[in-house]
Amino acid sequence: MYFNRMTRFSIRGFTFVEILMTLAVVAVLFIPVSQLFNHSIYATADSVELITAMNLAKSEMERMINLNLSKTRLRETGNVYLPPLEEPPLAVNGVPWRIEREVIEGTDPLEVRIHVYQADELGKPVVSLVTLVEDLMWEFVKPVSAT
Repeated sequence: MYFNRMTRFSIRGFTFVEILMTLAVVAVLFIPVSQLFNHSIYATADSVELITAMNLAKSEMERMINLNLSKTRLRETGNVYLPPLEEPPLAVNGVPWRIEREVIEGTDPLEVRIHVYQADELGKPVVSLVTLVEDLMWEFVKPVSAT
């Protein structure tokens, strides 16, 4: 008879205390996992913005190189915002961007910096690239005479 009573108790299932302990353990383990998940979402969004800013800076650098602007012409144009400040900013991946081409006077070779900003934070660039411009290619180019 005693054996039958013990079997009857073990067949009934979990007690309320066991269920509470299981829920407590699951809750304690869930908090770090959810924080890790939130951090990974933030890091992914941050890296997408960084990659977009870097690609915009590289694009402007390539555009400047492909225009074959001389040091004199770059000095004449000075610091330029793209698009100009009176126009709406570029919208890439749902984020408004502005690009600044900054010419550093008094440097030889001429130092040109490309800054990429989120349009609402023009004081703090997301990415900055620097290049040096030398007019070596212009020395070999001779004007064509009209004869």
